[in-house]
Amino acid sequence: MKLKKSLGQNFLKDIFFLDKIIASSQIDKTKEVIEIGPGDGALTELILQNSKHLRVFEIDERFSALLKKKYVNTNIKVFNEDFLDVDLNGIAIDQNIIMGNLPYNVSSQIIIKIIESNLRYQHCIFLIQKELANRFINSSKSSKISIQSQMFCNIEALFDIPPEAFDPAPKVNSTLIKITPHDKYKKYIQSYSSFKKILNICFTNPRKKISTALKNINVDTSQFSFDINCRAEELEINDYFEILVQYESQI
Repeated sequence: MKLKKSLGQNFLKDIFFLDKIIASSQIDKTKEVIEIGPGDGALTELILQNSKHLRVFEIDERFSALLKKKYVNTNIKVFNEDFLDVDLNGIAIDQNIIMGNLPYNVSSQIIIKIIESNLRYQHCIFLIQKELANRFINSSKSSKISIQSQMFCNIEALFDIPPEAFDPAPKVNSTLIKITPHDKYKKYIQSYSSFKKILNICFTNPRKKISTALKNINVDTSQFSFDINCRAEELEINDYFEILVQYESQI
């Protein structure tokens, strides 16, 4: 079956890494799992063997039909839907494990959709482009999406997978990440729309002094505990919460 480049279809074929993903996922016969983008079902087969119940979301009708036919009498439900269009409040993801070899072209949108839902899934195990994984994971330099994600969850890199483990082989390395929700910052959740606005402004030019960005936000910069001569990428999430508190006190 010819793969569609427009859907970012690069299927993991190496059984060593498929088994390693399953071992990292913490699934067992008591767990309900949601898989995003199963494609031809290489990972699906292993998830089904190790889980209580599996729901898969596949946008490509050819592969969703293939999976429905292959697993007709098993504990799996196949949805021929674009996961980005799915109402997460309507599919009961609480305490589920969410997994997938995500299409490179929509990986960030899928992850942000799940994170922003603020629902109590158990954790996510996603295979994504290594460069994107590095942007999500908080390191020496912050990014807009690393700060966004910290509001809701912890994200850690588990291991890398080389291009030759896929068919067709992508031009980049991939990284398996684990996303675990938390409620450390729940007092700020109701202000998330304002928080995103602040991040959008501050990270327009992340390497410029934060004082430049703050001129576009109605805040008293004399009240901050951090150095306003720092760059946006040098600030931590608590610094952005300070900006948020000041911003909301003056609107």
